[in-house]
Amino acid sequence: MNKGELTRRNIIRKSATLFNKKGYMTTSMSDIIQETNIQKGGIYRHFKDKEQLMVESFHFSTEIMRNHLMTSVSQHDNATDKLIAFVEAFLQLSEGEPIVGGCPIFNAAIEMDDLGVSTLLPSINEAMDMMIKWMVKIIEDGIRHQELNQSLQPYDTAIYIVSTLEGGLVLDRLKKNGQITKIIINNLKQYISMIATERQ
Repeated sequence: MNKGELTRRNIIRKSATLFNKKGYMTTSMSDIIQETNIQKGGIYRHFKDKEQLMVESFHFSTEIMRNHLMTSVSQHDNATDKLIAFVEAFLQLSEGEPIVGGCPIFNAAIEMDDLGVSTLLPSINEAMDMMIKWMVKIIEDGIRHQELNQSLQPYDTAIYIVSTLEGGLVLDRLKKNGQITKIIINNLKQYISMIATERQ
């Protein structure tokens, strides 16, 4: 990797954290210059405008989150264990792992949805759809292998779990007492145990 590509990746990495913590519209070019220690001309040598940097930083953040979730889930074979691993790994976002600021998909969705039109919205929708589809597949596989109840609706179940997790992150950020994530984990574990079949 040459020096130019290293510089470009460094700008994306540092900007991704800024955008996720402070907001895409609130983060200024001055903030990015200060964080990266690269002047505006140097940044625009690699990105045509702030919007391109926003989109690429968002993809960087979601890729980090996706890899974190996949690493946790891939350590298990049974669908119930996979779902629990997903829940626990996802809620580590409240602790700033693997990226500071919470779920990058939810953060960007709330901010950009208010704008009506944004070059970032298609990427946000795609990232959320991919996460939901991945969970749907885990549930479908669990039903097929008789690890989860046959009466489950995979999409509905995935939406319930994802929305509970996203809401939990918001409440955790608001309350700042560390108890919300414990409550969400415990309740979702109970729910997952309810939809699981008895292991042989």
